[in-house]
Amino acid sequence: MRRLVSSVVVALGLVGTGLAIPAPAVAAGKKVCTIEDSKLDELSGLVSTSSGYITVNDSSESSNRKRVFYLDGKCNVTKNVQYSGDGPRDTEDLAVSPDGKTLWIADTGDNPQAAERRSSVALWTMPIGGGSRPVLHRVAYPGGKPHDAEALLVGPGNAPIIITKTGGKAELYSPAAALKTDNDTPVPLKKVGEVTVPKTETDNPFGAVGRLTVTGAARSPDGSRVVLRTYADAFEYDVADGDVVKALTTGEPRSTPLDSDQFGEAIAYSPDGKTFVTVSDLGNLGDDVSNDMFRYTPSQSKPKDPVAAELPAGASGADSGRSWTDDLTIGQITYMVGAIGVLGAVLVGAGIFGILRARRRAAAEPAPLKGGLRDSPSGSIGRTPVPGAAAVASASVDKGFGYDDASWDRRPGGYDDGYRSGRPDDDYQPAGTTYGSARPASSGGGVYGGSGGKSGGGVYGGANGGSGNVYGGGGQSQPPREAGGTYSSGGVYGRPQGGGTYPPDEGY
Repeated sequence: MRRLVSSVVVALGLVGTGLAIPAPAVAAGKKVCTIEDSKLDELSGLVSTSSGYITVNDSSESSNRKRVFYLDGKCNVTKNVQYSGDGPRDTEDLAVSPDGKTLWIADTGDNPQAAERRSSVALWTMPIGGGSRPVLHRVAYPGGKPHDAEALLVGPGNAPIIITKTGGKAELYSPAAALKTDNDTPVPLKKVGEVTVPKTETDNPFGAVGRLTVTGAARSPDGSRVVLRTYADAFEYDVADGDVVKALTTGEPRSTPLDSDQFGEAIAYSPDGKTFVTVSDLGNLGDDVSNDMFRYTPSQSKPKDPVAAELPAGASGADSGRSWTDDLTIGQITYMVGAIGVLGAVLVGAGIFGILRARRRAAAEPAPLKGGLRDSPSGSIGRTPVPGAAAVASASVDKGFGYDDASWDRRPGGYDDGYRSGRPDDDYQPAGTTYGSARPASSGGGVYGGSGGKSGGGVYGGANGGSGNVYGGGGQSQPPREAGGTYSSGGVYGRPQGGGTYPPDEGY
């Protein structure tokens, strides 16, 4: 307990010290406008144009929501475009071709909890100005394995890249052959890489999972950068020679917290490429939450692992002459302080639990009964005197053996306090064979190892006999002794048979 208390004091002291450390300053997103149209409450894809924005809803069964919507700079709907055929199943993201002329729509949503997963997904294309309806291109993952994907990029040569919504490593897929239009047989996709977004500490509705799940993507107008977003952050990668896959799989991104989003799934570059624009899917957050669009200035710093505390390159704690704390960032210190606080709370809880448990044990322990009698382990308090016990105890005192009639046995935990427990027989042998008697008795049982007898039981190891042998005396059945007479059988305390003369008050 002393060690526990010391640990708690140290932990709480460190937490108290850490309370004075300020949190890192982060520039919040700037509100652009609020989307008032009730049909646009599950927005999942976004593109920014010179005249406003283009957006799509997440999965919807309503035909008036299953469209491509055009907004002006104040987030008012200016027009919408219907799909061809039966329309999409679950649209998740928008992307623009490198030449800026074609709008790509990712119909790639496939909820893992759905009763029936998709055997194929789709990509739709249409002129970015909305001059004609989108047309369908069916594709399928390798082996027909289903994936849920909410992010789409388009690289040089109009090569689409689908990015799966996978916690941890997101997978990248591209068509293995040229796309077809309105095709019943899907074009196969091939896996072209994996990407793991860095760990951050940005708050979001889904905690750690939300910080690692890719929900949207965008390519800058000049093609020099691409961005992936999660529910918490935007990660921007530099693209060399137009190789988007290489940038995502080998590059080190810069991290921008998107802490103003409520349930962010969409991201786009502004037409000049200087800012990010985001919008949230608010379908599950209630009517009282406003559907706001936000603008963020991309960060120029690369994220650091909040757990790691790295020394400068080429230096070690032994030879640098610096303390390992010298290179801790504010974020790392805040993380460590939080961890210590959690540890302190756990230790305090463990100490309280231990104290209460000890008190309950002490309260549950039975107190010794008066006269040295103890209860049995199973809780029985009924006691029945052993026949003749009081007389033998009296004789033992008179003979100087030092036993009294309150207890024959003072051993801790003993049951032989001159009484036999009156509890049910589940703790005892059948009558007549108590505590190891050699055989059942006809009318009296051997007690504590007695051999049993026809008319009397051996006590404490006595042999069979008719009048009862005490403490190992042997004998056979004999007529009862008259007061002042002789024993003809039944040795006392190991005396042999044969009988001895006793004064009237000194025995049986």
